[in-house]
Amino acid sequence: MKYKSLPKMKSKLQDIRSQLLGGIEKTIKTSQDEEFTQLIPDITDEASRSFSRQMLLNLGEQDREKLIQVEEALYQMENGGYGICKLCEKPIPEARLKVVPFAQHCVSCLNAIEQDQKNNGHNGTDQLESF
Repeated sequence: MKYKSLPKMKSKLQDIRSQLLGGIEKTIKTSQDEEFTQLIPDITDEASRSFSRQMLLNLGEQDREKLIQVEEALYQMENGGYGICKLCEKPIPEARLKVVPFAQHCVSCLNAIEQDQKNNGHNGTDQLESF
């Protein structure tokens, strides 16, 4: 797929990847540091730390999922498949890719996926490309 701003989109994807990798490393280090520096806490402190740790892990999982999408977009960029919707196989508009450079679906297909998830009781949190 040919886009006028492909070099800018590639640069943006590489920046996102760098930010995510830095964020994941920071999350892992924070989690490890927290485990090693804690003394025997009372039950309230432990519950608070456990909640904080779970929040960090959840954010980490979202970052990992986003990183997978970014890596896939960079791979597709190198192999000529960038900007093609994974469902309908039509080109994703350049305007959409400027906003979400790791988008895997066109707006129509993404709306259909989200509607299907809503109808089937899913919360849609696994659709990161809507950021």
